Amino acid sequence: MNTKTVKPPKGGTGENVNTDAKIGNVTGNKEVASPKNKIDGASLKAAESTVDVDMQYKTILVGLAPKLSPKSTGLIGYEVALNEDDQSLYIRLTSNDSGGLFSKEWVGLDKIYMLLEGLAGKKPFRSSTFKTVIKGGSANNVSFLSAVLRCEGIALIVQSNRNQFLHVVHTDWAKHRDDLSKLTPLPTVSQK
Repeated sequence: MNTKTVKPPKGGTGENVNTDAKIGNVTGNKEVASPKNKIDGASLKAAESTVDVDMQYKTILVGLAPKLSPKSTGLIGYEVALNEDDQSLYIRLTSNDSGGLFSKEWVGLDKIYMLLEGLAGKKPFRSSTFKTVIKGGSANNVSFLSAVLRCEGIALIVQSNRNQFLHVVHTDWAKHRDDLSKLTPLPTVSQK
């Protein structure tokens, strides 16, 4: 996708605009269909894909997790949310305060729970085990997700006593899973 920065009016700020847009008007970073445009099936699908998909996610937990390496001082931000469409919990990485790319995709906690259930009581595993649940292309995704799953707020896995970069399923992981499921969405600005 090509983007360009549009020069702001005096006193304003520039904004990134998708220059590959084939339909409709551009508002902020979203393309919207214009009533005077004829929209075919492919264009309609493109227009629908610009809808804010995060609107269905209601945040229930936000936190910071230390990275796996003791040499790293940075923290990984994460968010757990309830998807109102399927009533399931999802997790995503939200920040990295010391650099390194990562994907902000939502990952279903049910997928993680299924994976952990199969690993519980077995030998230690590497972060790469989580490649089956997170799709993003960054090599950091699995280690950052592992750091979050290890942190005190989530605690589904713990460090193996064999190696700081290996994990084992927490002995109380099912209790921690149940504790997460009892959380309710945080209030939003409009709810205060």
